[in-house]
Amino acid sequence: MAHKQILANLHMFDAGSVSRLIRCAATLLATTCASAGLLVCFAVMATAQTPTVTPPPPSEGADSDPTRPIVWSLREEYYNLRGEAWNNALVFRVDRAVFKEKPLVPGNRGILTRLDIPFVAGGRPDGTSAGLGDIYAQALLIPYLAKQFAIVAGSGISLPTATDHRLGTGKLTIAPVAAPVWFIPQRGLFFVKVQDFISVAGAGDRPDLHYMTITPLLVWRLKGKPYWVQLDAETQTNWNADAHTGYKAGFLVGRITKKRGIWLKVEVGFGPYRVQTFAIKTSVFRVR
Repeated sequence: MAHKQILANLHMFDAGSVSRLIRCAATLLATTCASAGLLVCFAVMATAQTPTVTPPPPSEGADSDPTRPIVWSLREEYYNLRGEAWNNALVFRVDRAVFKEKPLVPGNRGILTRLDIPFVAGGRPDGTSAGLGDIYAQALLIPYLAKQFAIVAGSGISLPTATDHRLGTGKLTIAPVAAPVWFIPQRGLFFVKVQDFISVAGAGDRPDLHYMTITPLLVWRLKGKPYWVQLDAETQTNWNADAHTGYKAGFLVGRITKKRGIWLKVEVGFGPYRVQTFAIKTSVFRVR
């Protein structure tokens, strides 16, 4: 009965609520694509042991909550890369949150899933290509949950589905991830995501990948307004290049009206080993 009561209050920022953790983690990973920042998806079917719980209709104030699970989002992302290169990606993302009424592992109350399908145009000094990029999928569990703190952990996988060498890495890459999350009641949350990307197979003529990103991120909802802002930063350490580290920082502003929203984000790279000089991203999305 206690679990059902929690689910009946999905619109509240209750730090002890499992459903709030689901909402927070889904948005965090949705907005940080580099982020950097916010509203950062793929389908996982519920089994008889892991039934899907349908949230109740949004109540007053819920339409200004940017941390509810995303049904779908369409993202436009432009990256100005180093060496006179650029990428422009149109990314379709879907999220799924599956709750466990009777978890087999203590503290594990559900799973968060994500699928990103990118369509990319990439420009390099030797030419320009367009087509499908590398598809990314991710699944996260909740191994620890307390009143105002939680730990989310899992893994992502990047598939070498790009139709041209300019549009992807050519490598099958696994990406274990962990993030401690601190809840700020009624206003937002703060987390630090650590993710390591390791290529395990793929084209022999493409370089192997092994790099780690560390992303601190703050989501802050404006009180009484349908707006939120996000501040984030990220380091990217390339273990295959003497641990050279690049940096970037981002700022995002978004608005939700009823169950639909939009956001705009700007990122700036800095340091001698930065991957990008700047990026501009925007998204339209629908939440549950």
